[in-house]
Amino acid sequence: MIKRIISGCLLLMAYHSGAQQFIGLTTNYYPAIMQLPLNPALVNNALTGAEVNVISANVLAGNNAYQVNGGWLIKGDFEKEAREGYEYTKMNNNQRKRAWANVDVMGPAASFSIKKQYQVGIYTRARAIVNAGNVSAEQFNVYTNENDPQYYNHTFNFKKAGASAHAFGEVGVTLGKMLREDEYYKLSGGVTIKYLIGYAAINAFAGDLTYQRLGDSAVYANGDLTALYTYNTVPGQNGDLAQRAGRGGLGLDIGIQYSYHPYVELDKKDIYLYKIGISITDIGSVGYVGDRGSAAYNVNAGKTDFDQLEFADADQQEFGSFLNRQATAGRIKVQEDGEKFRIGLPTALRANLDYNAGGGLFISVNTLLNMKGSNSSVFRPGYVGYLNVTPRIDLKFFKFGIPITMMRYRSLNMGAVMYLGPLFLGSNTLISAVAGQNISNIDVYSGLAFKITKREKVVRSRTYDNGYSDPNSGLRRFVPRFLRGGENKYRRGLICPPGSNR
Repeated sequence: MIKRIISGCLLLMAYHSGAQQFIGLTTNYYPAIMQLPLNPALVNNALTGAEVNVISANVLAGNNAYQVNGGWLIKGDFEKEAREGYEYTKMNNNQRKRAWANVDVMGPAASFSIKKQYQVGIYTRARAIVNAGNVSAEQFNVYTNENDPQYYNHTFNFKKAGASAHAFGEVGVTLGKMLREDEYYKLSGGVTIKYLIGYAAINAFAGDLTYQRLGDSAVYANGDLTALYTYNTVPGQNGDLAQRAGRGGLGLDIGIQYSYHPYVELDKKDIYLYKIGISITDIGSVGYVGDRGSAAYNVNAGKTDFDQLEFADADQQEFGSFLNRQATAGRIKVQEDGEKFRIGLPTALRANLDYNAGGGLFISVNTLLNMKGSNSSVFRPGYVGYLNVTPRIDLKFFKFGIPITMMRYRSLNMGAVMYLGPLFLGSNTLISAVAGQNISNIDVYSGLAFKITKREKVVRSRTYDNGYSDPNSGLRRFVPRFLRGGENKYRRGLICPPGSNR
């Protein structure tokens, strides 16, 4: 069953891709508005022109228990049931088993500058985040084979294991400012305050639970179990995810960006040698109203037949009645009511380095460190950490990169990202999948964003009072900073050429 769930999750993401990690998509002079939730300091790109995001989306899913054949995914032959050893294989590692997925859609968004002193960004966003697992490799291997009689009577001890998911929206307002700007250095900062709108949530958490299968038809369980959920997550119950079952709240993102500019392009823009960005995102939490039966339970189920744990027809309409039936039988006991509960945002530390190697070649290094999530408690889902290196060719209107990513700093994938004018799309696993490799992660992102710039008048030459003409004043070429005492100062009118009467 778990094998099918994980494989199905990967296939579902492959079919319904479209939403916002954007791993490997970095910015130069083209719009950065779609990455505003990843680093608020990027709002300062509006200094060179307003930016607009029409829509952008990203889907990311993965696990460290199974790998899916990339060639099979590309062919899309999903009519027949996937077979272990062919379409998918079990990963041979000693890591604690986990699975994760997040869908992120950014709607209309815009950023602009106010008197070149402050930059403002406004965006709307919807997200769904899922995290599950924290099961030891040995127990996972036995559990996926529990129907085999040789594994009967094996005792499982789950500690801080389970699954959680929540879907929520947000409206963010970002304020940024250039903190320092001179001929060599630029330092910008930004902060985002966002209003959170909770829609649906579910959490199953075993702090310390012992489980054992007793023969063909019975099980035993003892320990503690938390079951928290909103009414619109129960199968068959009235309502759906579009109906809000959560509360409002506030969230916070903060970020800075530093760049070094040893060269200048005459009569156009400064060209950076490198940029460094650091941010902390998703500080806050979302509140939810738990449905009937949401609570922290003490589990004390002796030998229990499987048929006593099956849903009755009435239970299909209300999961709470199933829990009450188990409580009446003495198998579980409420320790703490879960009428109201909160799920933390996936707080993360993000860092980016973008290096200009010259000739339109850039190399970007990106990383994400999960600061709250499944590493401490699956109660609060978090993003999976990664390390990414993306070389790219930047030809202004057309850009192409090859992201090389280590998910959870272990699993290595290779993908492709393309930027064609305002349209961008990419995947961190595309090349690996096309090559027929086995992959344990999959992601796809795309979007439409553009920049509104003012056309600046280019002066072709400058003639001084004594008849001297500077033919280089309108040239577009790179000049090192240490040579700016010469022709570059003539261009700016700071000093006059020799013999000038000015």
